[in-house]
Amino acid sequence: MNLSNIPSKKKTAIIYSSVFLLAIITLVACIVIIAKFDSSQSKIWAAAVVGLTISAIIASVVGLLLVRMYWSQNAIVKKSFNFFMDEVVSHNSLGLIIYDNNFIILWTSSFIKNRFGRKWVGYSLAEFFNHYETHFDNNLQSLNFKDNESFYHAEIWPLKNCISIKDITLEQNMIQVYSNQLPVIGEVEIDNYQLYHSILSKEELYRVNQEFIAILDELVSNYNFVYRQYTNGKFLVFTNKESIDKMASIDFNFFSKIHSALKNSKINNHLISISAGFALGYQNLWEKTEQAKNALLQAQSRGGDQVAIFSNTERPKYFGSSSEILYDISRTKIKRIADLIEGKLRDPKIKKVICYGHANADLDAIGSALGIWALAKEYNKESYICSITQDSTTESAIEKIIPKDEEIFIRPQVANKITDESTLVFLLDNSQIDRTDNKDCINNTKVNNIFILDHHRLGTSVDFCPSVNRYIDSAASSASEIVTEILMFVQRRISLKPFIAQMLLNGIYLDTLQFTKKVNARTFMAAGWLEEKGANSAKSSEILKIDEDTWNDVNDVLENIQEVKPGYFLAYKDIPLSNDVISIASEEILKISNRKAAFVIAKLKGTKFYKMSARGLDVNVQLIAEAVGGGGHFGTAAAVSSEDFATFIDNVKQAIVSEKNESYTN
Repeated sequence: MNLSNIPSKKKTAIIYSSVFLLAIITLVACIVIIAKFDSSQSKIWAAAVVGLTISAIIASVVGLLLVRMYWSQNAIVKKSFNFFMDEVVSHNSLGLIIYDNNFIILWTSSFIKNRFGRKWVGYSLAEFFNHYETHFDNNLQSLNFKDNESFYHAEIWPLKNCISIKDITLEQNMIQVYSNQLPVIGEVEIDNYQLYHSILSKEELYRVNQEFIAILDELVSNYNFVYRQYTNGKFLVFTNKESIDKMASIDFNFFSKIHSALKNSKINNHLISISAGFALGYQNLWEKTEQAKNALLQAQSRGGDQVAIFSNTERPKYFGSSSEILYDISRTKIKRIADLIEGKLRDPKIKKVICYGHANADLDAIGSALGIWALAKEYNKESYICSITQDSTTESAIEKIIPKDEEIFIRPQVANKITDESTLVFLLDNSQIDRTDNKDCINNTKVNNIFILDHHRLGTSVDFCPSVNRYIDSAASSASEIVTEILMFVQRRISLKPFIAQMLLNGIYLDTLQFTKKVNARTFMAAGWLEEKGANSAKSSEILKIDEDTWNDVNDVLENIQEVKPGYFLAYKDIPLSNDVISIASEEILKISNRKAAFVIAKLKGTKFYKMSARGLDVNVQLIAEAVGGGGHFGTAAAVSSEDFATFIDNVKQAIVSEKNESYTN
């Protein structure tokens, strides 16, 4: 063997091994000699003992040297490998935590030490994650948390008693950048622009347009925003999600600047407003454009002066609505829907008409349904109203006014059995299927045979009904007013029975508080036409009078009244009351001056639900009702909840306190 080519450490190992082997051989030989020769042969035996001792010492020393050399080399290799692996893992923004069966941290990698400190050994995993405001659960498989400006993703390996933590800041930032730059398409329009064309002078109209352009130009300066006008008073806009989020953070309040466009005009009582619809998240631009149009229509259907944002990943969002827009004196829209309904009724393929109001129907729901019922009868169609729940006032009116021999009302089971493609379905004083007495009301009919006639602001999308078949006018006093105008505009001469006219007038009287609110010229014209057809205003007033028991119920629920915030009063009691009594109680609160809004909560009689009735004077109580799952009108709204009484009250209080844009101060 040529030792010159062998490394020094290996030479040493060979020498140690040879010496160790020689010592072992000597040791064995000495043991054999001692075994064969007895102590009488003293010299040989003594030499063997000495050889045994020396060889044992040499073998032990050399053996220890060999073990030490191997252990040292192995430790160096292991240390270097572990260090290298830890560095590689840390370099890739990944750290490890090892814990025991009690979830106490035993060891942390250098990445964990560098990012989160060296103090965590001995602490529990719950304490570690709580420090970064993240809840740790033993059953979790992964979780995300944030420290300063860095984002982390933790994978939990319970069988290995190990947690890996990865820095995902780059990925999160890339996702955020991508999200911020998502294109958004919108439509912005001056509410009732065509109406202003007819009532404003050219100078005033020019001033309104200039104010509108100034607002849009300001948006161009402050945001990633461009616009193009494609017709008078209406603009197509392009922006991105980051800009929309910034605008939403200030509730799009820049649009309210146009309210004062006619401040110095002779007709400064006209409040100019803007509605806008934005669409984001949709992949195709044409779909995004259509959704922007739908969002604008939704904003205007809710009463205008607001912004609606539609997305394919979350529920619609609404902003603004701090005022009620000027009602449209033009009757072209009501004439169009009247012609459309009449055209359907002339169609020989249409055999049946079924009308639905809302559950716990009031006088307006039943009155408007009776109007359509009567119109269908004029065209010899089978006509019915599906309603099984009414408030006490309406039950009394039906009992007193509607003749017993009229076959009008049917139950949901019967309605479902006779509904088919030859059936027209009307939703009246309501635009939501789940608020009727029959959740399956449109299942068997054709989409083009569904109509909505309502005066409440839309809370959710109504895509189940074609847009041409909807007439939703929040400026109308009631659904009964809308149906009365339809009866006035149909081409066929209607021989309206007096009890139908009376129920329609009752509906108008109810929703206008006997012509004390939400009244315009069209309301008086509709009421006058109904009087000509046999309705009597004195009877309507009499129907709305409450008896002594109802008065006691109202006083009972109003005993516990409190001012939640200045001008906003809430009364509640866990007693069963009918729908109309709860509404009457909220109206009573506002009969005292300097009160802006009233809210009354009680249990709906015969159900497990609680109802909140809301009323407002120049206050948008609809926004507050929507916050607790309800909806309605600018000044009249309601909500029904299956929550327990205390929770529902707390949620209503929170909604009242939190809502900041209910009213508009000029």
